[in-house]
Amino acid sequence: MLEEELARKIERYFSIEEEALKKIRISPAEGSFLRKIAEDNMQMILSYYSDAKHFYAKGDLINAFAALNYSYGWIDAGVRLGIFDGAGDHRLFTLYE
Repeated sequence: MLEEELARKIERYFSIEEEALKKIRISPAEGSFLRKIAEDNMQMILSYYSDAKHFYAKGDLINAFAALNYSYGWIDAGVRLGIFDGAGDHRLFTLYE
């Protein structure tokens, strides 16, 4: 029962993250130092998201949940810092204002 509940939560969080990934855009200008930081952060997001998918496919729900939450933390931090534009979406992101 607990495993089924965890699987449902993970599936819901995959859906939320997919929505967030479609919405965010890298904010800093091309060629800027912050652009490189944003691109590096995006790579981290996509790497942890991919890891979550891999763990989930293997049935490793605990590590899938951990990787997915870590990935979303990178998204939320990037939006809050301003290296990603979250289009003012307070539902998906923890915005500064």
